[in-house]
Amino acid sequence: MYDATPDPIRDYLHYREAGTGGQKPLGEASLTHYEGILRRMDYGLDHGVLGSTGAELRAWICAEGRGKATRANYITIVRGYTRWAVLNGWIDYDAAAELPHITPPKGRPKPLPEDALAKIRVKAHDPWALAIDLAAYAGARCIEISRLDREHVTESVTRLHGKGDRYRDVPTHANVWERVKGMPSGPLVIAPRTKVRATPQQVSHGVRWEMRRLGYPGYHNHMGRHRFGTKLYEASGNDLRATQEGLGHSSVATTQIYVGVAAGKLANAVAALA
Repeated sequence: MYDATPDPIRDYLHYREAGTGGQKPLGEASLTHYEGILRRMDYGLDHGVLGSTGAELRAWICAEGRGKATRANYITIVRGYTRWAVLNGWIDYDAAAELPHITPPKGRPKPLPEDALAKIRVKAHDPWALAIDLAAYAGARCIEISRLDREHVTESVTRLHGKGDRYRDVPTHANVWERVKGMPSGPLVIAPRTKVRATPQQVSHGVRWEMRRLGYPGYHNHMGRHRFGTKLYEASGNDLRATQEGLGHSSVATTQIYVGVAAGKLANAVAALA
């Protein structure tokens, strides 16, 4: 049943989910991210998002410790929300239009180092050890790890379900199969506290904290995906198209961000310069 209590954030998310107004529909993970940011802002601002001035919005978004990419993402989210709110009569002035335009930094590959991966694999606790392997050896995103069931993994193929109803098949690496083959049917990554399927956010935070516990602060699960993309690119003879398919990207331009260059190869290339 629809909740009749006025809630512009809820209504905006319904609007973005439907993809009306000529906008691309947001998937489940994006909707969760948008709601998390907007709810936090609404709670953190004395007059909420829609009642705040441009200066107040800017002060919250540009708080100390938030990087350029985070600030750019927050501004994009709040601008879309306030623009919609004006058009739908929630407010009569778009204060977010005063926010500065911040160009997010160009993505750079940050693959999980091989020596760190070897140590982490030995010491990591489940379910995060499996999540780390799925990123590093299958290129799985957190949402794909969250959705993965035992039935999706065979000794030869792992079927990863991503955004929407899309999926891709990735050859199962021996390290992944070794962890999965004896597991029961159902979700592969269970949140330790709730004892149910871990959400994408729980996978992300759980792996980050596990790596920190093991002495790798700042490391995160997406570094395993970067590592997978880099290794796949090298093993395929620098075949960018094959790497794109393995990572499940719709654009080769996105794949290029994930493809790192081994430090040794770069050093050799520089040394060979005339």
